Amino acid sequence: MARIACILVPDLPVAAACRVDPDLVRRPLVLVEATGPHARVVAAGRAARARGVQPGRHTVAQARALAADLVVRARDAAAERSAARALAEVAASLASRVETAADGAVYLDVDGATHLVASERALATALVARATRVGLEARVGVAAGMTVARLAAEHGDGTEVVPAGVEQGFLAPLPLACLGPPPEIASTLQRWGVHRLGDLARLPAAEVATRLGPAGAALVRAARGIDERPLAPEPLPAAVEEALALEYALDNLEPLLFVLRGLVERALARLGLAGIGCARVDLALGLDDHGRDARTLPLGAPTRDVKAILGCLRTDLEAHPPCAAVVHVALTAVPDAVRAVQLGLFVPPGPAPERLATTLARLAALCGPARVGAPAVVDSHRPGVACSVPFTPSPAATPERPPADGVCRLVVRALRPPRPVEVFSERGAPVFVRGDGLGGRVVGAAGPWRIVAEWWSEDGIARDYYDLELTDGGVYRCYQERGGWYLDGVYD
Repeated sequence: MARIACILVPDLPVAAACRVDPDLVRRPLVLVEATGPHARVVAAGRAARARGVQPGRHTVAQARALAADLVVRARDAAAERSAARALAEVAASLASRVETAADGAVYLDVDGATHLVASERALATALVARATRVGLEARVGVAAGMTVARLAAEHGDGTEVVPAGVEQGFLAPLPLACLGPPPEIASTLQRWGVHRLGDLARLPAAEVATRLGPAGAALVRAARGIDERPLAPEPLPAAVEEALALEYALDNLEPLLFVLRGLVERALARLGLAGIGCARVDLALGLDDHGRDARTLPLGAPTRDVKAILGCLRTDLEAHPPCAAVVHVALTAVPDAVRAVQLGLFVPPGPAPERLATTLARLAALCGPARVGAPAVVDSHRPGVACSVPFTPSPAATPERPPADGVCRLVVRALRPPRPVEVFSERGAPVFVRGDGLGGRVVGAAGPWRIVAEWWSEDGIARDYYDLELTDGGVYRCYQERGGWYLDGVYD
């Protein structure tokens, strides 16, 4: 029989709120779905329950009478979805077959994780530790079936492992309420004197089905540790989303960046479970005027640097601020593998791939993604055509030494696109040049060199190139085309 592990977070709505704001862990927290003192409490934290607050029974006013320092928060469905998805990613980091239940519990096939851990106890411990990394306090149960694994997670020691063959012995002392029977069936079983799962498991399933219907027969099978269906794995989305609804509207950049920092840290912690980085950030802002501000921030290279992504978000928000106050934030991190480079043994080490990716991400945010990359050859006869491709770190190669001939060599720094300049000529030769950042009389000239390209097309070119030395001390490469002059490069 297949071994199943169940990982769950008790009271997921409260755990999701504490994951967003860790300061709420030790405070008496209650969650509501309405406003006002008569709103019904739908969930309560550990400190609030210790003071007698009962979800579903007490209102906010009644809960304040029990705890004067009560903290009331609205239930955040977006934060709960993010927490449930984070828990599923914890399971997927150690197993390939994962199923998520409607209440947020996650089931995984233990057989697919045996090559990663030493034992089932080690698997349970690893799942709890990884859940802590993403801000969740989880419990794990391992057993031969989904039902027994779920009850082991709820009523075990936090990393409970039920050995094969003793499932009914583990279930027998548990109370009947563990299975959540319907109220009418629960009252009937109470009249029969059935209070424990062991008592229910000893009843004949056929007779229980006759008196209580299919629901009663299903309870008997569950009390015996028999599942209604096998594990139904489902694929998880590749992108990681973190979202939350704000308590009040934010109309300033700094508090918004404080909120974004928490979202980015939690998203990168989830990506770190698979050892991958973030290649693109999609930010969706819900505005106070019921509008929506959606923007995409492609990064120069995959990275897991929180400061780099926050710097990119700051640059984009400062350049294009939202048109209204923000009341809801959703951040999606599109993953990609962080690039690694194998360095040579006899060359100086280059920058670490993580730092290089961070630098490229910042440059892409400041200059634009199209302006950051590596030069590439263009299939064209037109001189000066240039393009760039995404930069990919390559292994360092031993640099070749230039020939020691004692000759000083100039290197031309090409300007793309060429800059227009004003040139005065006498008898067809340039004598004075004036432009942005340069200017002076021509004291030395070489040329012209004529270049004709793509003469067979309608936009063919014919240029006369000159190398000009000016009185300002610079040497420049210029060309004349169709009556205009352009600065093509500077000799360094």
